[in-house]
Amino acid sequence: MTVNHGVAGSSPARGAKANRLFGWLFSKKLNRFYIGSSDNYLKRLEEHNDIKYEDAYTARGIPWELFFVINCNSSTQAYQIEKHIKNMKSANYIRNFLKYPEIADKLL
Repeated sequence: MTVNHGVAGSSPARGAKANRLFGWLFSKKLNRFYIGSSDNYLKRLEEHNDIKYEDAYTARGIPWELFFVINCNSSTQAYQIEKHIKNMKSANYIRNFLKYPEIADKLL
C-alpha cells in the first residue's frame, strides 16, 4: 500500500498488475471534496477541470486539486474505502488523512 499526499501515484512497472487509485479532489471555490477512484488519477483530475466536462457539480468547482491518494490493491478495495468515506459524511474526517496518514493504513 502506498499513500501519496497531494501527489498522484506512479505507473506500475512493466508487467506489474495495475492498482486502483482512490482519492479525494478538493475545490477551494466550493470548499468541498470529491471522492472517487480511478486507474488514472491524473486523467480524472484533468477531466474534472475541463470546462466541457458534462457533470454540473464538478464544473462548478473548477479548479479541482488533488488532495490525497491511496494506492489500493484492487478495485474492490478502492470501492469499499470510497463507500466508507462517503458514509462518514465528514469533511473533518477527510482532512484528518493529512494529519494522521495511519488512518489510511487501517482502511487497507
